[in-house]
Amino acid sequence: MLSKVAERLYWSARYIERVENTARLAKVFSQLMFDLPKAVKLNWYTLVQITSNEVFFDTHYEAKTEKNCMSMLLSDRDNSTSLLSSLWWARENMRTTRDILPREAWVHINELYLMVKENKEDFESRSKRNALLDKIIKGCQSWTGMMTSTMSQNNTYRFIMLGTAIERADMTSRILDVGGFFVSQETVVDDEYPSDSILWANLLKSVSAYFMYRQNVQTEITGQHVVDFLMKDKEFARSVRFCINFVSSVVSKLPNSSELKEELDALVLHIDQDTVYEVGSTALHDYLDELQMALSTVHNKFYEIWFNPKQLAA
Repeated sequence: MLSKVAERLYWSARYIERVENTARLAKVFSQLMFDLPKAVKLNWYTLVQITSNEVFFDTHYEAKTEKNCMSMLLSDRDNSTSLLSSLWWARENMRTTRDILPREAWVHINELYLMVKENKEDFESRSKRNALLDKIIKGCQSWTGMMTSTMSQNNTYRFIMLGTAIERADMTSRILDVGGFFVSQETVVDDEYPSDSILWANLLKSVSAYFMYRQNVQTEITGQHVVDFLMKDKEFARSVRFCINFVSSVVSKLPNSSELKEELDALVLHIDQDTVYEVGSTALHDYLDELQMALSTVHNKFYEIWFNPKQLAA
């Protein structure tokens, strides 16, 4: 397989996973804004912070309003990480690799992109926005299911799975970081009104983890339990631990991967450590920052080994 083809497959999956995660985040955040009491320090600009788009927003927008924040996150084509931009990039990467993918996969993403583009004005209305976000989430899930059930488990499939897993782990870590941030800002304003439970319940929903958390943890929803579940659970498909372990298993079946496999195994052991980071603490924030940098390092290693393997050819 050509390195450029592998790179485009990897990014197709990353972008599609990013589209789904962004849609989930926008939908759940909208609900959270209305569930929490007004005294809680939560605003639409938090969506900008979660996605690390502060510089872009501050350059292109003035007021930190719902309309501006949602526009930046969902429909602004000048923002390379917006939902619409990510969907466009997913479509372009799939267009140039469609000769090695099931035809239905390309058709599905092309139709999804055209549907979102034609209805992007719906993002400006809360009721229409949520209906459109639901369609986008289902569309992305359909594509992921299509890949899993219609493709041979070969290198084409493996690079797609690498993109999906890396993107999931990154978004989960970012959402946990935001949850800790709110706790550190004293978001619990009334002992009789469990705003912290509402916050963590909605964060679980933003990564489709609410039901599995309830099934596995079987206690009241607390920040510490949520962090442990989304960081360390070995069986939940969107936990950081599961995603990294999955990447490690896929990497082991690809060429020239021994050094990267060792790094991933070390990262899994680091996640499995018994160290407990208090929710809302600087230690937890620093730990999640280190994790995101480690994921970025793994991403860069993909380029060194497979996507731009100059050192191997020397």
